[in-house]
Amino acid sequence: MLNPSQQQAVDFDGRHLLIIAGPGTGKTHTLTHRIARLASGLSGDKAVLAITFTNKAAGELQERLASLNVSGENLTAGTFHRFCLQVLRDHCARAGLSKDFRVAAPEEIRPLLAARWPELTQSKLNARLSEISRWKACEAIGEEPGTDVREYDAVLSGAGLLDYDDLLWRVWRLWQEQPEVLAGYQRRYAHIFVDEYQDINPLQHALLVALVTDANGITAIGDPNQGIYSFRGADVAYFERFAEDFPGAGCLNLAENYRSSAELLSASTQVIEKFNRFGVPPLTARIYQEGRLLIHTLPTAAAEAEYVAHQIEKLIGGASMFSQDSGRVASHEDQQVSFGDIAVLFRLNSQQHALRKALDRMGFPCHAAQPATGDEEDELCPAAPANIAPAAEKISLLTLHASKGLEFPVVFMVGCEERLLPLRLEGLPADPQEERRLFYVGMTRAKRQLYLLGARKRSIFGQSYRCEPSRYLNDIADHLKSLEDPPPPKRRKAEQQINLFG
Repeated sequence: MLNPSQQQAVDFDGRHLLIIAGPGTGKTHTLTHRIARLASGLSGDKAVLAITFTNKAAGELQERLASLNVSGENLTAGTFHRFCLQVLRDHCARAGLSKDFRVAAPEEIRPLLAARWPELTQSKLNARLSEISRWKACEAIGEEPGTDVREYDAVLSGAGLLDYDDLLWRVWRLWQEQPEVLAGYQRRYAHIFVDEYQDINPLQHALLVALVTDANGITAIGDPNQGIYSFRGADVAYFERFAEDFPGAGCLNLAENYRSSAELLSASTQVIEKFNRFGVPPLTARIYQEGRLLIHTLPTAAAEAEYVAHQIEKLIGGASMFSQDSGRVASHEDQQVSFGDIAVLFRLNSQQHALRKALDRMGFPCHAAQPATGDEEDELCPAAPANIAPAAEKISLLTLHASKGLEFPVVFMVGCEERLLPLRLEGLPADPQEERRLFYVGMTRAKRQLYLLGARKRSIFGQSYRCEPSRYLNDIADHLKSLEDPPPPKRRKAEQQINLFG
């Protein structure tokens, strides 16, 4: 079933279309149905190309399309990097690569570069590698590489290796130097689809502009209010210039939210609406259940972590034999809440320590899920360890960046303070507008209950700070908040702890 806005997007007949899809609006559902409709009209050797940003998203897209009878030769679905890897495999000689070239994992590259630049400390080596990666993503088009890039590429080339960034850059160079190769892909793909369009960087943008001609079309979908990856070169401004890049493009909005309660949706909208430079319409809740937004301030980060653990204990209802067997018990509100229904979100990984300590003391199972972005690197680089899979019955500990694309009935956001949200620490540059979008992303992960927590005193990287509540909290109307400031729960002796898995 499609709602009217989704159906309009699926049925749009123009060649180019930008779909602005807010959180919980059925983005993937709409995209797959549009792909299925346009794929059904293909003839001959024509195909559709669907680009995602993670292998997980690509797998979900392929599964849904298979259920709609779209698969096989007329469909190419995968990440930018997976697609570009296949282009280089198919044209390795033209790209100046050997048939057996490999994509190297970072841990394989580092020792080679440490030997080439022995004067660099580990931190300076990391900084140089980040600069090279950003150059390839953002400045490589139309600019000659500097000495560092040339030396870096020489080291990899001598070992028969490419890095993750090289996949896109090499395809760009191949298409520019041998346009007949590009023309083959332009003829093959009648329709091009791009998920999470707000996350594209300049090189990815250039590849898309090159692929789209007067004879094919592009559909892009995403949400500029969830653009949070500028540190990797992503630029949400490509949303604004979509019609300029692809003349005649239509623009449609998905604004019906099927994830969050009306109360939580109103609060998150208030945080983003004053700085909504793209004019994205407000979301309308289509989940008719009561939601709760609780805002608490604790004395210290340790007290904050204890409060999280205490609230989780209340939510799961204590230790029963049923909970020991399945991790699922009824809460005091007669709603089923499992450990897998709960996420704790934070701005910096260093905030995990206090949280883990408190949760471990309670015997609560938890895991630190890895960022969804870049998971294709693990498959392309055989030596890289696989990311931790989401655990169905464990509490998820996530950075705000890693939480994007996920949803949970209960979300705790810790560190809702100045210096952390928005991030304002020496040596960690951050864009204030993007920090607000990051806060919005965190809020919109919650379906029923959202806790916005902070501390009055916190140690960050060894420096002690007196903290003020985040400015974003002031944007939320008072009637939507449950403001409490209780003392932290007393720590119980180890032998008195409820240990659900002891």
